Amino acid sequence: MAAWNFGSLILMLFKLEKMRNWIFILIVFVTACIEPYPVVAPEGESMLSVEGHITNGPGPHTIKITRTAAYGSVFVDFIRPVTQATVAIRENESGLVIFLNERIQGVYETPSFFSATIGRTYSLKITTREGVEYTSFPSLAQAVPQLDSLSYRTIIIPTENRLQPRSGLQLTAIFKDPSETQNFYYWRIKNAVSAVQTFPERYRPPGSLPNSPYQPKPCCSFCDIPDSKLIKALFLAEDSNFNGLNTGQIAGFIEDNGFRLSYKYRFDFEQMAISEDTYRFLRLINQQMTLTGSVFDPPPANIRGNMVCLTNPEETVLGHFFAAGVSETKINLSVEDLDLFQIQRPFNDDCRVLTQPVAPRPVDP
Repeated sequence: MAAWNFGSLILMLFKLEKMRNWIFILIVFVTACIEPYPVVAPEGESMLSVEGHITNGPGPHTIKITRTAAYGSVFVDFIRPVTQATVAIRENESGLVIFLNERIQGVYETPSFFSATIGRTYSLKITTREGVEYTSFPSLAQAVPQLDSLSYRTIIIPTENRLQPRSGLQLTAIFKDPSETQNFYYWRIKNAVSAVQTFPERYRPPGSLPNSPYQPKPCCSFCDIPDSKLIKALFLAEDSNFNGLNTGQIAGFIEDNGFRLSYKYRFDFEQMAISEDTYRFLRLINQQMTLTGSVFDPPPANIRGNMVCLTNPEETVLGHFFAAGVSETKINLSVEDLDLFQIQRPFNDDCRVLTQPVAPRPVDP
């Protein structure tokens, strides 16, 4: 009887295990057959985007006009220049209107003789070839204190890899802030050029052994390479903490990638006086440019500027046009004057293969 009871128990347990497997399969089958929930996303909207400003410095000044890409399939749309538009800048006090010429597709340029006048307001007018009209709110060209000097020092920025920190030159603008009004500043590097030295006499074809003989190239050892990938953040300030004082403000950063500063580096540096509205707009732009991808970052969003559509007031227009006073200086740096941290990488080839376009130099500059 005990043997029979034990055998019956084993059989019953086997049946229960088999039944449990079938129940599990049935649950998976039922839950897998879920009817998909239809999600209807709104279609992306392509918007006009305006980028540019004018100063009291020498022209020409440029305005870039594009249409943004609509989100969705990569084949739906793409960022494209707005061509053949009528673009003009109006000085509101005098009624003077300056028309801009389209230098390249979507990039419009003022005449070289034109510059803003301090104390006057300016508006940007755009009429597309389809007849749609846009305008900016008036922007006042404000006086800017003279930039006394620009200092620089090497700084090291820690990274996740402690053995490979970032480093570069931190720029400091030194000037006397006016005490009469609240002031807002925007500092900008433009026309940056890296003068590089390479060694075509040490050239070896790809795949050569380390002890293979050199196969020198006849040209070129020196090139000027426009540095268009320098700006990764905007440098702004308002004078609540230094109103009326002689001050030095962090105004730029040039990252040393082991090649950019390897020989000589030159650029134009601008100190601009901007309005509070422009300061707020650029600060929001800077916040989005410097997002790190962490959960604490604010969600990206379209930032409304001061451009509106006259033809359709409900249309969303991106971008911000402003006028500003500017104090400018030219900087020429040489590697001998810099205390660099990164190991500078020699390039054993014709300097023209680095990037295009470049300006080869036959002799040491």
